[in-house]
Amino acid sequence: AAWQLTGNADRIAYLESMGWQVEEEPVETLQFLLPEKLEEPYLTYNELQDSQGFDLSACCGKQVARYTYTVTNYPEVPDGVQANLFLCGDRLVGGDIIATGENGFQTVLAFPEK
Repeated sequence: AAWQLTGNADRIAYLESMGWQVEEEPVETLQFLLPEKLEEPYLTYNELQDSQGFDLSACCGKQVARYTYTVTNYPEVPDGVQANLFLCGDRLVGGDIIATGENGFQTVLAFPEK
């Protein structure tokens, strides 16, 4: 199903539906032009997206927005975790959960199983 997220409240509601608690405002909003053809690092990143039902290639050559939120409830990692949502217009086309720092990681949007 294609998620239409028309504003900040919709983006937060989507993240909450996945089990995440996030701060109300994004820590960063970034607009960028996706290349006409996906090459690295986009190809590898799109494999992560494909594994959760998204596909960045549908937006090649188009403007994409990335909204980054601070995650406050990642299990056993109290800080440094963020959620990224990628939108092409109002359509959600990708996302990930990342942790920065020494034991950093990047994973899908699904809340981790216990």
